[in-house]
Amino acid sequence: MITDHVVSEMTVDQWFNQWIYLIKGYRKPKTITNYSNYYNNNIKSVIGNMPITDVKPMHCSLVLQNMIGTYKVSSIKQTRVAMSCMFQYALDNEVIQRNPVGKSVTIPYESPSYTDNQRHLYLTPNESVLFLRFASTSPYYLQFQLVLETGLRASELVGLTYDEIDLDNNTLHIRHTLLYDKENGWYFLTPKSKQGIRDIFMTPKCRSIIKEILQKRKRMRCLTSNKYSNLLFLSRNGIPIRISSYNLSIRKICDKAGMQYFSMHSLRHTFATRCVLAGMSTKVLQDVMGHSDISTTMNYYVHISESLKQEEMNKLAAFETQNNI
Repeated sequence: MITDHVVSEMTVDQWFNQWIYLIKGYRKPKTITNYSNYYNNNIKSVIGNMPITDVKPMHCSLVLQNMIGTYKVSSIKQTRVAMSCMFQYALDNEVIQRNPVGKSVTIPYESPSYTDNQRHLYLTPNESVLFLRFASTSPYYLQFQLVLETGLRASELVGLTYDEIDLDNNTLHIRHTLLYDKENGWYFLTPKSKQGIRDIFMTPKCRSIIKEILQKRKRMRCLTSNKYSNLLFLSRNGIPIRISSYNLSIRKICDKAGMQYFSMHSLRHTFATRCVLAGMSTKVLQDVMGHSDISTTMNYYVHISESLKQEEMNKLAAFETQNNI
């Protein structure tokens, strides 16, 4: 039982440790890891030593303000979510009388300085060709091609198994992701929403890539005793390949090709953008990408429409220059 005296003396640090311990059995390991990272990287230094009963909205706003210029808006949002959940649990258990992460604790969208450092999100056709040419000698070449042809999330690619490949019906059955963290090691996870469980129909090019992947996997040393032997992609040591390894490989390829750095997510983004340019409908693209929120899918359409508007205006500028108008 938590007495009033104990509550008045409890710091945010102490409450966070107790909160994480209490919710571990009710949250996915990845969520626990994310909460811990957001707390240790951004929240702890600002309010960690404060008595929990003394924390006000202005202190929580300061946590978010300190992230401006260093973190993406999405990371700032998630830090706010973690902070709000932590205090809400304290409120539900009568440790505090009010959640300080209220309406006045807003996300500072006016964070301009991150934009210059943001990784490239979309590869143009010429950039895709250039990247794949320099990636042709990479051990991850087929994986890069597969994401460009299917829009798989990096964690879905890492966890892709034999039984998700259905050549008879020309389909990829996406049923889970594979994640890694230091505390839990490798673990399979079902998607956060039912939309993440989906079927992706193979294009002829995708089918060809998959068949080449299967042939390459067959030539690898048999790993029948390995618990990951059902995975399509394994390292030489017979363990899954981390997303960070893929991103590091991309960085090296970009250096050789003289390209701006990007990540595995950019390949997924490029696939979605191609689908929009090819005329795929919003609802179909939402299903293929496994988006739970249609607004996420619509962002691709907005992105494309803005790009096309710029291209058309450039034509006007060229016309005016040519005709000395």
